[in-house]
Amino acid sequence: MLIDQEHAEYMRTKAHPRQLGIPLSRWGRNLIACCPFHAPEETSLFFYDALGYWRYRCLQCGAEGDLVDFLMKSRFNGVDEQTARSEAFEFLGALDKDLVNNQDSEHPWVKEVGGEKSKVLECFVRYCHWAACKSPSSAKFLEARGWSIGQAQLYGLGYYSGDPEPFISYCMLSGIERHQISFYLDNLEAYHEPRITIPARNSKGFIHSVYGRLIDDNEKSHTYITYASGPTVIPFNIQADSENPIIVQGFFDALTADLAGIPGVVSTMFQELNVNHLYKLKACGAESFTVILRREEDRRNQELKIQKYLKLAEQMHMSLKSIVLPKDESVDTFVRKNGADQLIDLIANTEVDTIHSHRRSMLLQDIKENFDTAMACPPDQSVGYKLSTFPKLTKEIDGVQSGCFFVSSQPFGLKTFLLSSLTLDLIESNPNLKVIYVAYETPRRQIFDRFVSMLIGESILNVRKQNADNEINKKITEATRDLMAYVRNNRLEIWDDMPSLDFNDLLKTLSQELKDHPDLILVIDGIDHMKITDRPELPDIHEKRSSIMLDLYKALDIPIFLGGELIDSNMGLLGPRAYLRDSDAIYWLTEKDGALNLSVDSKRMGTSRVYEDKILIDPQSSRMKEA
Repeated sequence: MLIDQEHAEYMRTKAHPRQLGIPLSRWGRNLIACCPFHAPEETSLFFYDALGYWRYRCLQCGAEGDLVDFLMKSRFNGVDEQTARSEAFEFLGALDKDLVNNQDSEHPWVKEVGGEKSKVLECFVRYCHWAACKSPSSAKFLEARGWSIGQAQLYGLGYYSGDPEPFISYCMLSGIERHQISFYLDNLEAYHEPRITIPARNSKGFIHSVYGRLIDDNEKSHTYITYASGPTVIPFNIQADSENPIIVQGFFDALTADLAGIPGVVSTMFQELNVNHLYKLKACGAESFTVILRREEDRRNQELKIQKYLKLAEQMHMSLKSIVLPKDESVDTFVRKNGADQLIDLIANTEVDTIHSHRRSMLLQDIKENFDTAMACPPDQSVGYKLSTFPKLTKEIDGVQSGCFFVSSQPFGLKTFLLSSLTLDLIESNPNLKVIYVAYETPRRQIFDRFVSMLIGESILNVRKQNADNEINKKITEATRDLMAYVRNNRLEIWDDMPSLDFNDLLKTLSQELKDHPDLILVIDGIDHMKITDRPELPDIHEKRSSIMLDLYKALDIPIFLGGELIDSNMGLLGPRAYLRDSDAIYWLTEKDGALNLSVDSKRMGTSRVYEDKILIDPQSSRMKEA
């Protein structure tokens, strides 16, 4: 049942659980008490202010309502409903004078924040609260995250279908005009997908914004949006009188922790923590804070990020504790799996950060995670990606693992055929793998023809026009469809439109790719032709290119193959010293007397020569495989 605006206004100004005369305890941002409506009594009755006024809900027996309903059922249950309601209103009015005096003494800014805008936003939250009870899709989404509708209502979580007209009609009945909706909910008509709604309050308890979270996770854009433009520096779930707030990243991280009774948990809503967030927390009494982060793939970047937080804490004269959770873990999943007490103990047992203690704790966690990862891999399973046409190589290097590998050949042109062969083998042998092939020496159309040629074992000349043999035309058609399927399924990208390389732009692009595809390999054919715009402090162009590739590998921790030119001499392989020095391994392909030989040399795998074998090359397509 939708709640009328007049009743909500009365409840907002004249009712508080402390007037009920029952023992109350703080539980997160809510209050909790023993439920008198079922036996045996247990501490499962929540009083919450999610809709702009106080309500109650028992998570065991399901009893719910506002404070008038609570009094009618608990104190005046023996009289008729009309008398009971009148008695309940009179009981709540006993402290009206004190409440009015408190309101008169409030700062004008507080009244403004709690004025017309709050009424419109609270009306939207109440409408979405009602809609959530009627929507199977919202119940299914919340259930998948471990939430019941009853628990979600404690925090005002609701459901918005994307159609504004039913809400506008409801507002008209509540005395709110259409121009007020458009002014305060200025993004309401910009997004039409069904979303879970999440109200955000400031430290005074007034709603300053309402966020929307997509129900369909297959949608890639705008997972989180705000329906009401407002300040973005107010941490979500901020509470007054919080001396040691816990800063987490996601909405449900904060909500799950609060539901478990952990005090002072706030969220940056996936924004970077900045000094403005800390100003808001310090205004609420914060003397120290704990940052709990999800583990990032780029550990180096995460370490630098925490060092930046440490500088912010020193600037604000606050102390900091930083915790990085294990891989694929969030505060939401951690609390559900281990309970609130274990998270509280983890925070209590974590040292206050200094530059040294932070490095030590990160190092200890990395060592443990490295051990756990190693022990989780059975002895008969390759650590890296397999190569079906290079089985001996796969065995010797234990699969293609993360690293920076330089590929060259004599004669020089063969390295492109080797890179193309490895690319197709990796895609065909590893169903979840994505390869980005960057071509600096070959037009994209020629790369298409080469891949199709290798897939069907025909000459590249045969795939560039219709063939007299219909069987070959059929093979070309099927191979082209396979190639298109790899691209369509986002398993292969071919780049030839990179006239210059800006490290930060490339890192940003590949980081997003890695986020969407954890199994990612980068192949750069023709690194000698890459134009570098970074590393002006290095005079040698090869040093610049090698340093950027090395930084890219350290940041992303993925396999990177670089095709370039080396020279064989009596003294061994010669070439740009930077590549020979920085690469994890050198793949060297040579031709002698019509036979091909591939060797893999590494200084970082315990021995210099880790692999050597004869390679067969298809005389038509030039695709390579082990003899």
